[in-house]
Amino acid sequence: MNFEAVDTEEIKNLAITFDGSLGVFKIGEGDANHYQIPNDKKLWESQLMIVCKNGRYYIRDLGIVHTSRIKIDKNTEIQIQQDMLVDLGKVVHYHFDKVTHRQKPNFPPSPNFQILYPSATGNYIIEEEDTNEPPVLRARPTWVSSDENKDQIQKEIILEALNQQQFTIGRSMKREVQIKLKAVSADHCQIGYSNDKGWSISEKNKDKLSSNGTFVFMKSHNQMIEHEPSDLIPLHDGMVISFINYEIRVNLEKKDASVI
Repeated sequence: MNFEAVDTEEIKNLAITFDGSLGVFKIGEGDANHYQIPNDKKLWESQLMIVCKNGRYYIRDLGIVHTSRIKIDKNTEIQIQQDMLVDLGKVVHYHFDKVTHRQKPNFPPSPNFQILYPSATGNYIIEEEDTNEPPVLRARPTWVSSDENKDQIQKEIILEALNQQQFTIGRSMKREVQIKLKAVSADHCQIGYSNDKGWSISEKNKDKLSSNGTFVFMKSHNQMIEHEPSDLIPLHDGMVISFINYEIRVNLEKKDASVI
């Protein structure tokens, strides 16, 4: 795992290694962690943990005040699931409190299409066929930075996948969802719907990534409120983990069967 952005200069460009045979690897501010990020009291005692289970890697967020997120890059698309929280530009958090589908999504997860809560895939909300209601996505803000004008945000976002399947989000008036905050890019991200993937968020098919990033929190909204750890989230090669002002890119080294 390589630090691509840091708050502490002494770990800039540092790489840390986790051997899966250990089972669990914790990162945080406390000296009891396998890797300690020193001199940063904004971090939790143990910020997150990497778990190797049945030959696969997972990550679990343990943070309380400053929790951990997955950063969306040009290759990343993340399925939007019920109760998920998204951070746009590090200045506004949106809670997806209604996520309905035309049918149960069945697209397999991969490094380019990530499903953060596999245990919740049996709980998709499906619109009843006889109602002819389109799939609906609803999000409401839960936090806005004090550096921004709260009156410039959408108090409620409602998207219906009826005649349109792709919805752009950004500061520009050209976007389907306009969020007029300084730290939100003119063309920030997009949300799409398809029967096989369900609802998803990405920054694909753009000339450049948003200036301040699009992030999906590892914890659901309810886990935030209850101060619970996140689910075990599948770790993918190239995934970017973000917490406070740190960003760590994951590099999973493959081993052949003879080595394992």
